[in-house]
Amino acid sequence: MEKAADKRTDKMTEERDFFRNRNGEPVFLTGLQCHNSSVGTSMMERTIEAIRLYGGNLLEAPVCWCDVEPEEGVYDMKPVKELLAQAAEAGLYLIPLWFGASKNGMYTYAPEYVKKNPDVYRRACDGRGYPVASFSACCEAVLERDRAAFVRVMEYLAEHDTGGNVIAVQVENEVGLAYTDRDYSPESEEQYRSPVPEYLREICPEDTHEPAYTWKSCFGRRSAEAFTAWQQARYIQQMVDAGKKKLDIPYIMNVSVEVNEYEEPGHCYISGGPVADMLEIWKRTAPGITLFGPDIYLPAERDYRRVCERYAREDNPLFIPESSILGTGAGLNMLAAVADYHAIGVCCFGAESAIQDGRLIPEAEETALSMRAVASLAPMLIRYRNTGKVYAVTQSEFSSWQHILTEKYHILARFLNQEKDRRGYFGSRINLYADENQTHLTRRGRCLIVDAGAGEFFAAGCGVCLEFIRRPEAAEEHAYEQIRTEISSQMRFLSIEEGHFEDGEKWVCEYRRNGDEAYGPVYIHEGSVVRIRLENPEKIW
Repeated sequence: MEKAADKRTDKMTEERDFFRNRNGEPVFLTGLQCHNSSVGTSMMERTIEAIRLYGGNLLEAPVCWCDVEPEEGVYDMKPVKELLAQAAEAGLYLIPLWFGASKNGMYTYAPEYVKKNPDVYRRACDGRGYPVASFSACCEAVLERDRAAFVRVMEYLAEHDTGGNVIAVQVENEVGLAYTDRDYSPESEEQYRSPVPEYLREICPEDTHEPAYTWKSCFGRRSAEAFTAWQQARYIQQMVDAGKKKLDIPYIMNVSVEVNEYEEPGHCYISGGPVADMLEIWKRTAPGITLFGPDIYLPAERDYRRVCERYAREDNPLFIPESSILGTGAGLNMLAAVADYHAIGVCCFGAESAIQDGRLIPEAEETALSMRAVASLAPMLIRYRNTGKVYAVTQSEFSSWQHILTEKYHILARFLNQEKDRRGYFGSRINLYADENQTHLTRRGRCLIVDAGAGEFFAAGCGVCLEFIRRPEAAEEHAYEQIRTEISSQMRFLSIEEGHFEDGEKWVCEYRRNGDEAYGPVYIHEGSVVRIRLENPEKIW
């Protein structure tokens, strides 16, 4: 069977930026992942509806080894067929998540015939010699069966994904070892006592002069984790090599991040996964993986940013395959990931938990409105990624305003929930005096701002009003007088519009603000993108 002919893999690998559709066009992914047991049930209807309410374009859903190979050598592609049909009918991209030998470091999704035969399909052992709930990565029997089933699924996708809905494939789920730092079984112990592979020696953090190049001498206190990462990466690369022969598409992995409590492998996070400090081992050993995406369930901005900083690399664009689906923290942090760390996609886990009776529950609204804001600006986020022209406004605790400095303008973002003297609130199609619309004035303020140049800005979010003040040029006189007059403010506008994008970057104006609706601050409310065009002559004095 021939491989699917498209440009998804080559373009993403060459450009190191966005996922690509079958035509090679960049796609900014926003989506939700269903719960682990929803595939094949009526719960998927709630999943699809939740994605719609979040404004997403992506469905992430597991394809489970135990379902597609219930008996050894007997394959059932019904779950895969249903997923493809659901994604196609809903007009969504799809990332199938292969739940094979490792799901959160454990073998829970292996078929019964594998689980019942531990003598053949060996478990890893802890330091006491007791088996743990993870397969040994050096067990060829496990790899052989896991790989065979995975290849069957890739073959099926290549043949039946006629609409190009599948945009990537996730290999396993949060791989590594649970409840031990490495595999102490006899077979694994023999590998551990062997020298570190030559291609890894140059990245050893320890200054070793031992000719033996042991894992301990090269990686010191991280030796067990480094060794496990190497074992896991070898396993995964063999999976990918086989899969690519059937379906040439980006293969990605999600990560159980190390930013958790006291950050010790096997205790606080899964040992041997592609965490930030192990990424070099993974990239050299499993080059077939296009990117490694952190699963971030951290509401505190400090912790969330630590993760983004570690995984947003030139050779690893930031894609967040899982994050919290509920809460204000998740909503605010999402915007920071996009603007400050140039994320190429953001997804939340547990779609069905966000919806009840066809409507989002209150706790989900905060995250959903942020995702809708991101999705509404996707064409601009693609164009201006890594240019320094995308800004996040997020209301931190006790904050009443935030200052954004662009090349030509000061932007002062004021948060509506902190205003003591509520003004007339012109500048919106929303009746902000109505009781049912009061959440527009009480939500935690946030928005994305894109500087498109020549005095043109796009913004989307909620609970914010923006004031634009032109910055005097360095050589201009009377800078103080300029800044304090209205001639430097947003009153010197060409147009202020609400609307949306169609067919990529085609702007569609739905409502033009003028007069009372435009003279004051520019109000940003959920539900639309605001386009601000300011008059920006070279000299105004």
